[in-house]
Amino acid sequence: MQTERRPGGRWLRWGSLACLAMLGGCSLASVLRWPVCLPFDYVWNLGGAVEVRELRAPADGKVRVVFCQHGLWRTSQSLDRLERSLEACGYEVVNVGYPSTEDFLEGHAARLRDAVEARCAAGPVDELAFVGHSMGGLVIQQYLRRQDARPPTACVYIASPHRGAVLADQRRHWFLFRWVMGQKAAAQLVTSDPIHLQPIPFPERAGTIVGDIGAGSASIPGRDDGTVGVAEATFDGAADSVTLPFGHTSILVRERTVREVLSFLAAGRFSDGSQGR
Repeated sequence: MQTERRPGGRWLRWGSLACLAMLGGCSLASVLRWPVCLPFDYVWNLGGAVEVRELRAPADGKVRVVFCQHGLWRTSQSLDRLERSLEACGYEVVNVGYPSTEDFLEGHAARLRDAVEARCAAGPVDELAFVGHSMGGLVIQQYLRRQDARPPTACVYIASPHRGAVLADQRRHWFLFRWVMGQKAAAQLVTSDPIHLQPIPFPERAGTIVGDIGAGSASIPGRDDGTVGVAEATFDGAADSVTLPFGHTSILVRERTVREVLSFLAAGRFSDGSQGR
């Protein structure tokens, strides 16, 4: 007797296996004291490097170093595809991991300072740029406010809530939010935190990449990427801004996002930006 196969059964089985593999990876991460999101960040970044010949760094002998900062509760592995793409296009990359839930933005900025100084002490750097995703962008800004910060040639902020996030306002008192995200840097994501009253450094050298999936979250007024509102992810005075139809997590690994980062680093503007076209 022939067994009838239900439509979609194969995908259901593969989905179940993928969920089990992810749960197993998270359990292993817990045993080995890895960040819980590390298995997800690794799997999410399995795509190949994006190499765009016309957006390669000039072959002029200059050393161009890009420092990358991941977001809250993520790891440096979450920027792995972007890191490999930048390296394939002639940039040196320092993808700095930091314990995002265990310190305030000021402490994370001090760690970034240490990484910058360590690299500059190791050899010449002609151009220094920064790329940050989500809260990582705020860490970069807090570093650039320091008196000992080195001026950037360019900064690219991907889905960063530059003046805080409404979603953080609404969830800061939730036990699960405080337990998972911590009560330090995560608490500074609320729109009322004094850190957001400070000017954003070097706006004329900054580009913002904004995610927009429509009404992704009912908790955020207007359009958003599911976590950060469209209006929250850019700011007045930025050199350029581009809006892409991706969610807060997926935007990092999309080829179009990588191309826009490369475009801004090469020319100080996006290939499809809202300003400076």
